[in-house]
Amino acid sequence: MDTIILDSIDFKLDLNRILEKLHMDEESEDIEDLLRLIKVAEEIGKPKVLYKEAKIEEKGQDYVVIDGVKFSSRLLRANLDSLDRVYPYICTCGRELYDWAKSLEDILEQYWMDKIMEAVLEEAILAFQNHLKSNYGLDSVSNMNPGSLEDWPISQQRQLFTLLGDPFEKVGVELTDSFLMLPMKSISGIRFSSDKEFINCQLCPRENCEKRRAPFDPHLYETWKLESER
Repeated sequence: MDTIILDSIDFKLDLNRILEKLHMDEESEDIEDLLRLIKVAEEIGKPKVLYKEAKIEEKGQDYVVIDGVKFSSRLLRANLDSLDRVYPYICTCGRELYDWAKSLEDILEQYWMDKIMEAVLEEAILAFQNHLKSNYGLDSVSNMNPGSLEDWPISQQRQLFTLLGDPFEKVGVELTDSFLMLPMKSISGIRFSSDKEFINCQLCPRENCEKRRAPFDPHLYETWKLESER
């Protein structure tokens, strides 16, 4: 199936959430400078989503083939066991904001802008979630991201980009030689229908991660390690 682009995402940033991320409040002496950057982000920011509804064509012991592209991962294979459709995607804060942010010379403003672009990315993710629910009736979904777990290495970003065509031409996201994305405030992965939500963080033992969305589950981790070693 053809890819779909969401590039008309209306958003307004949550000041309180950004202040919380920056450990600031509205009485901070630099608040006016921060508000100026937020205003710029709201004016020129164009968060985007690139995705497609894709068919699972083949399932092996430790791989799946989606629209002709092979992904190697036991965990991905297990999570997609009963499914025939998935939604590979890229969400991004947008090239417009990323290119503008590179012009900033002040180190503090660069740090602020990093968090602001992160908030803009979150708006793209939310728009994608709402779009899937409205257009496909997907109320309960799970998500896997290449590179988030050892079982699905970041090098599989290349296959995901192949599956989605030319993300740079379509939404301005490019893949570096080390498989990182530019703009850096972008995220890629595969969403799929799931009765029981799966979150990468449940199998990630890394401590003190500010992006953690679920507690590490040592029992689930040990169970998975035993299964993967068979």
